[in-house]
Formats: sequence, C-alpha cells, structure tokens
Amino acid sequence: MDAIILFSHGSVLCGAEQNLLEIAASMETRGDARTVRVGFLNYSEPSFETAIEACVSRGARTIHVVPYFLIEGKFVKEDLPSRIAEAKRLFPLVEVRVGRAIVDDIRLASAILEAAHDPQDTAHWRNSAAQAERFCRDSPKCPRHGTTECPATRERQEQTR
Repeated sequence: MDAIILFSHGSVLCGAEQNLLEIAASMETRGDARTVRVGFLNYSEPSFETAIEACVSRGARTIHVVPYFLIEGKFVKEDLPSRIAEAKRLFPLVEVRVGRAIVDDIRLASAILEAAHDPQDTAHWRNSAAQAERFCRDSPKCPRHGTTECPATRERQEQTR
C-alpha cells in the first residue's frame, strides 16, 4: 500500500494529537504502508492538506484516507469531501480512496476486552496535563493558555519579573 492518512478532527489542547501521531508512526514502522501520516481538520498539526502533500512527496500514487472517528458525522460526511476534492484538484494523478469511519468495527470489541482485562489505576493513565505541558504550542486556543498551567504563559510571566 502506498500511503495511509488517519483523518481526525484535532484539538485545541496542546499535545492531544500525540496519541494518533504515535499510532501512525507505529503503523509505518510495521510496514502497513510505505507512508502513514495523520491529517487534522482543525486545530492540530499537521493539517489534512499537509498530510496529502507529505504522501505525494514520498511518491504515493494511491492514498487511503481512514476517518479516525467512531461515527460518520459532519466531519466525515461534510468536511472531508471538500478536502478530498481539493487534493484531487492539486494532485490529479494521485488516487485518493476514503475508507469508512471505525464505527462498529467488531475488531474494537477485542481492544475493549483487552483493556478490560488489563485494569490500571489512574496513576498509570496517560496524563493529559503533562502531555499538554510537554507539547505546549503557546496557542491562545488552548484551554490552558493564559493560566499558570501553561508553560508559555509561565515563561512570559517570569521574563517580565
């Protein structure tokens, strides 16, 4: 397979995209496709357009877009088609195929069952606050921006002292 793009909405919280970026990197390392990228609709980087460009620059002739959603709602049915149309206009020799959202894929049941059999206390859960701090983008859209929880805000306050 040439390329896969995991298409997701994105988040204003710094670092929220890291989980999906790690999945894409793991898929590429495993050899699931020559190129596996993430493309976000909003807020997070890289954008869907940047992901398309990255796949094309690595020689992809067929790009499989997989909506990383549990339902095929507005983002999949309304927002994604215009992004696909623009990609086809910019890269007419590249075939763009769109898979279905994860929805009710029975393979999710196996992942859920595995998680249920491996309970962990909350200390082992991924700490979204620490992740947000680690990947701070100094973005006014981030809900932590302007608070003492934001590294960029703390740094600015320290510089003004």
